[in-house]
Amino acid sequence: MHGRSQGSVAAWMGVVFAVLSTVWVAEAWSQASYTAQIRGVVKDQSGALVANATVTITNDATGISETARSDDHGLYILTGLRPAVYTIKADAAGFRPAAEKNVVLQVAQQTTIDFTLHPLGLITTVEVTTAAPLLDTENASLGTDVTNEYVRDIPLYGRSMFGLVFLAGGVTETTGSGITDNYPTGTNFVSNGQRNATAQVTLDGSPISAPEQGEGGNSNVYYQPSVEIVQEFKVQNNSFSAEFGNNGGTIVNMVLKQGSNNFHGSGWWYGQRSNFDARDFFNSGEKPDHVRDQYGFSLGGRLNKNKNFFFVDFEKVRQQDPVNLEGIVPTDLERAGNFSQSPANSNGIYDPCAGNPQGPSTPCPHDQFPGNKIPADKIDPIGQALLNLYPLPNIPDATFPDPNWRQVIVSSDPGWQFDIKVDHQITANHKIGGRYSRHHDVFTAPTVIGNGDQGDGFIGTTIPQNGGVEYNWAIKPTTLLTSRFSVDRVNAPVQANKYPSLSDVGLSPDLAANGLTRIPAIGVDDPFLSLFTQCCVDTHFAHTLVSYSSALQWVKGAHSIKFGGEQRVFFNYFWQPDNPTGIFNFSRDVTTSQPNTGLGDENQGNPFATILTGYAHDASLHLVPAVADKSKDTAFFVLDDWKATPKLTLNFGLRYEWSTPYTERFNRLQFNDFTGDTGINIPLSRNLDPNNPQLDFGQIGEIRGTSIFPTSGRRNSPVDRNNFAPRFGFAYQLESNTVLRGGAGIFYGMNVATNYQYAGPAFAKTANMFFTKDNFDHQFACLGPSPTQPNCDSPFPGGLALPPGTKYGKLAQWGFSNSSDLDTGTARNAEIYMWNLGLQHMFPGQIVVGVDYSANRSTHLPWAGAGGPVNGVSTRNRNFLPSSIRNQLVQAANDPAINPPGPNFDPTWVTDYLNTEVPNPFQCFFKSPADVTGPWCPASPIFNAADVADSRYVDPTIPQQLLLEPFPQFDGGFEGLPTLNANSWYHSLQIRFQKRASHYISFEGNYTLSKATDDSSSGRNAWLGNLYLDNPQLLDDLKAEHGISSNDATHRLTTAIIFDLPVGKDRLIGGAMNPVLDAIVGGWALSGFITVQSGQPLAIFNANGLLVDGNPRPNVICSKLTTGLSYREAAETGGAVLNQDCFGDPGDNIPGNAPRHFSNLRGDGIRNVDASLSKEFTIREGKILQVRAEMFNAFNHQRFAFPDLGSGDGALGTVTSTTNNFRRMQFGARFQF
Repeated sequence: MHGRSQGSVAAWMGVVFAVLSTVWVAEAWSQASYTAQIRGVVKDQSGALVANATVTITNDATGISETARSDDHGLYILTGLRPAVYTIKADAAGFRPAAEKNVVLQVAQQTTIDFTLHPLGLITTVEVTTAAPLLDTENASLGTDVTNEYVRDIPLYGRSMFGLVFLAGGVTETTGSGITDNYPTGTNFVSNGQRNATAQVTLDGSPISAPEQGEGGNSNVYYQPSVEIVQEFKVQNNSFSAEFGNNGGTIVNMVLKQGSNNFHGSGWWYGQRSNFDARDFFNSGEKPDHVRDQYGFSLGGRLNKNKNFFFVDFEKVRQQDPVNLEGIVPTDLERAGNFSQSPANSNGIYDPCAGNPQGPSTPCPHDQFPGNKIPADKIDPIGQALLNLYPLPNIPDATFPDPNWRQVIVSSDPGWQFDIKVDHQITANHKIGGRYSRHHDVFTAPTVIGNGDQGDGFIGTTIPQNGGVEYNWAIKPTTLLTSRFSVDRVNAPVQANKYPSLSDVGLSPDLAANGLTRIPAIGVDDPFLSLFTQCCVDTHFAHTLVSYSSALQWVKGAHSIKFGGEQRVFFNYFWQPDNPTGIFNFSRDVTTSQPNTGLGDENQGNPFATILTGYAHDASLHLVPAVADKSKDTAFFVLDDWKATPKLTLNFGLRYEWSTPYTERFNRLQFNDFTGDTGINIPLSRNLDPNNPQLDFGQIGEIRGTSIFPTSGRRNSPVDRNNFAPRFGFAYQLESNTVLRGGAGIFYGMNVATNYQYAGPAFAKTANMFFTKDNFDHQFACLGPSPTQPNCDSPFPGGLALPPGTKYGKLAQWGFSNSSDLDTGTARNAEIYMWNLGLQHMFPGQIVVGVDYSANRSTHLPWAGAGGPVNGVSTRNRNFLPSSIRNQLVQAANDPAINPPGPNFDPTWVTDYLNTEVPNPFQCFFKSPADVTGPWCPASPIFNAADVADSRYVDPTIPQQLLLEPFPQFDGGFEGLPTLNANSWYHSLQIRFQKRASHYISFEGNYTLSKATDDSSSGRNAWLGNLYLDNPQLLDDLKAEHGISSNDATHRLTTAIIFDLPVGKDRLIGGAMNPVLDAIVGGWALSGFITVQSGQPLAIFNANGLLVDGNPRPNVICSKLTTGLSYREAAETGGAVLNQDCFGDPGDNIPGNAPRHFSNLRGDGIRNVDASLSKEFTIREGKILQVRAEMFNAFNHQRFAFPDLGSGDGALGTVTSTTNNFRRMQFGARFQF
């Protein structure tokens, strides 16, 4: 067999990649997402254009060169240039060469370098030493470049790269989340008024941000490289290139260092110890013992000179933090059933008649236990075993309700990661490079009580891996093909940390229906301590994001034309059953004289006594299958950067994209049709309350609302295929040091249907365990076989019914809540219209200032997808009480003939009416014989008795409210995708100031003056920070929600600064200093990261509001909304910043007049300085040791969290916590060679 030459192999590779790029719909996001471009004109000294000049650019580190030729107009262009330091040279016959050295290109930079050639003479080459071009002369994009200098030397909390995002103009925190990187990692910030957690993050051009598992419409990053190996970091938040899309307009680019012809690297250690930290404002005791160490190394070099290069790094983190546990646990006497000395039940412990020994027809008398002591034969052995799981009290002098038990455990969080990067030049025209990165982290919190509020009892493992391959083929000097393939894979299981098992306490094996045998959650009333309620500690999660791309760039005269496409395929596996073996709530109410009536004495009963009886107040088991979702994003684009004149560059682009909503591997999806016809008509009045026959709300009539299951021809929601995104930008160089730039474009946001954490509701089931059905007169279910309950042996006496799946077709979920994630409507992408206009000017001293007006308007945004602080209502639900009926009921409540004034006036008449039990016209679909029948009834029940045993629609009566809602066949919500018609507006003045390092100082900063308004400030992730306050008050009056955005921050100033003290050898002061003295006083530097920001708007809710199917707000009843106390004064004195007298309860089911957020009521602003002091020691040439001390929140300035915002809860306006960390110190050492 004959061997092939290297050139022919490269050619074959080029053909393969070209073919693949037509088969794969390519990934344009990453095509120019980080590479730079230089264009310019070659002239002679008279100004005549020089054609056919050779322009060569050489990477100073690798020695690899690229070449272009000037055309008949003297124009040349060099594309696909990796951010690095270059030398660029122009040469033409009859002229002496001209060269520019130290040309620093940054991420995604487009700039101009012109050459003037002189005739041949004695001087062979004209050389000019320059620096990175600072003016953006080629496009209108807004953004912030953070070079390696800042990446390396600016203090970053946790050494997290993503803290640098907040240096960019227009970027602010998500309300209540702070300015350090937090969940969702890498993307939980607000950029130019857009939704949080929608940015795209790339590493060397490959995406490492993926849709957040279980959420949809949000992104998250599981892998971030070490600060030490990042060459450059850039935030682009108004990029008008058609290459970018599907993310809300913000791109975060990170570029790793690469190998070079010279071996280079570093080693580092950074450590934190609590001894050096300040004390938390609200902690008067000992400082928590915090330990963190972060250390590693990097190494880069060549395999073959000017040919093959590598770069590797390894980093390890070790962290330990205390977890403080405390609460009220049972005493020795209480464990034995003796509650005679328990202060919480001074008026007695009553017998709930566990097992009802009185007999099935005799109700329980609920007699008080003699002496408040439970007899031994009344103590359930399983209940005894549960109570024995509590730790013993260890605070002997504690008085109720103070904790009588306290324990400190230590959580550990060790992790490691590495990167391997290889670059290879096959031939001058063919280059290939690849990277593989991996991280491994295990967080462990030992188990004592497994309490969800206190944070013990789980192990969380996170293993992200990602990598990519990039191939570049210079087909001709004017034509470049770039293709990429990347994979981002994450496996992140969470598990309970050695919980007791069901068999350890004798619980029924029926509770292991989800395949796990750990103990269920044991809930008790506050302030008593619950056990094993830690949510989500049994989670299996993995995702895979596959991205492939190709783009062809063609230079023709003054035009640089690029076209390409992209596709990303997202696979998501998720299983999170919350409490997988059930949750049992043992309230004190069970051991009162009148359980479950709300009339019992609050000083009666005790939840620990309830546990001993084995008689739960309520219990449920959620049966949840795992889901395996798949979704896709696809796009094509074309763009033209046209150098119209030497001073004017025009950028034209068009992008077309669409998102394919998720499918599920086993078709366990459910599409709710809000107009679907069930074929059933019930000709009865909606008002079936015999006490109020005069109320008329019309007939129930035709029953609308059905469910559709996947078929071979329909496995996902309809696709939004109208997403055309034109873009335009221009840059006009008014003078050599001034550029006028502007642009406009349409973008489309992340699709809300990328994945979801649950299957359709018909494939899951919340199995309720009815310990009683008649206010504890009789017991129907039990914890398990027990001598105290001989007639019961299971929490499911009738058996555990499994989810019915598709059995009932379009009538699925009748008698239950139908909380599907999907519906038959189109999963529409948000539309974002962006524009900006501004000037950029370079001042002497390499200082550049840019002033820009930046604005956008967004439509078809998803409304908040999670519930609010009171009723938990969101726009996903379409089955809610209409305002028209609510208004009729409020009028009726004020009608003297219906609700007479005087001592019998009922202030909660509307709520009482809605809760009135009325005849159930749906019973005949569930049970035979039925108490209520009519011509609408089927010949026999539609639903199997075992499948609906835990539905209230089996009963002869149901609450009146259900018949007044538009889909009365469902007991609760009828849900789908969130409503997709919210709007937002954003206007800002952004001033960016930047200085390249000279005269011992450099800085990078932004000031933003802005206003953001919207209808809704969050999407699916409305539970983050303070976004949970963002839900609408009335689901059918969404227009009333418009107002100031929860993320609005009027003023924001951020600055990163590095100041090399001008003292020491070869410096301004002490230039001739001797080496010994220089080692002491020379080489010092200060750096800092300064953030100043206005507070964000407050939202006041009605804590005790009665507003069914709404999120209640108070009435504003006076103008002086604040007390005059500052946040600090309120925190110090226990006072309030808000005037409680200005907020009132509007009344039963009456919406309040308070806005969604108050523009004139703001949270505490940000005033933060992170500072670093460092010293460098030059060991020998090229080998430097740096030591540094860093302070985060250097001045220990407390930023107080939002005050209590619940009107009517008795604590409105009080301040009890901070939202930033106290001052924390970090020490480090770094060796570089």
